[in-house]
Amino acid sequence: MRKRVQIHSFFLILLIFNTICIAQNHIVVMHTNDTHSQIDPVETQTYGNVGGVLRRFQLIQETRQKEPHMLLLDAGDFFQGSPFYNFFEGAVEIELMNMMGYDVVTLGNHEFDNGSAELAKQLKKASFKVVCANYKFKNRKLRKIVKPYTVIRVNNVKIGIFGLTASLSGLVSPSILKEVTFLDPITSGKKMVELLKKKEKCDLIICLSHLGYTPVGDNLISDPMLAETVDGIDLIIGGHTHTYLEEPEVINGTRIYQTGSKGIHIGKINIVINK
Repeated sequence: MRKRVQIHSFFLILLIFNTICIAQNHIVVMHTNDTHSQIDPVETQTYGNVGGVLRRFQLIQETRQKEPHMLLLDAGDFFQGSPFYNFFEGAVEIELMNMMGYDVVTLGNHEFDNGSAELAKQLKKASFKVVCANYKFKNRKLRKIVKPYTVIRVNNVKIGIFGLTASLSGLVSPSILKEVTFLDPITSGKKMVELLKKKEKCDLIICLSHLGYTPVGDNLISDPMLAETVDGIDLIIGGHTHTYLEEPEVINGTRIYQTGSKGIHIGKINIVINK
């Protein structure tokens, strides 16, 4: 396998090639994490004025025109962090994510800042799918919206996508904490991989993880630990710790990605699957 990495001013491009390439099985995965309601551009010392939904939208649209076999994914915490969330409680973020054409997202801890009922109200407007395999919800409407996994076929490639999210302990109020039962991410991950491989017969397995690149607080399970412990995950697209990985970390055959925060970087993974 050969790889080439290119870094641009406000997005990351990672190219992956198999030894023998078959063009009809080429797909592109674009991904974000921890955008935190950052609708406007951001001023940074490193890159200057970057990010913002308009730039993201333009880049996504340009890529989609060139690469019609594309998936757009998010690893959580798309809520909270700017006045847009304080005033509109997530409605703006959902509408803009619909406009950008997100396919699948997982939940971050900040999605629960206004409680499960409000989260269900906002997610009901989403045109994308929401996955989380290690939460059980008391809210009936949220249970109907959030599924453990989804399967999408892109360019003759069957892709299984599941979500894992960190424990809400210490991250939300006690009243909100009671609304969600946290399940062990390792156990949940193993169940998902077995199901997606054996039952769904997926060619590619992606975990959208909001566990973090390193352990945080009460959350002892990180993405590297998940990759080391759970066999069969091809890609872990992570969030929660706002880590910017210029190159993926490869553990146990699993590639781990994370693109910082606030939408300054967008990940792009070109994958050719040799069947």
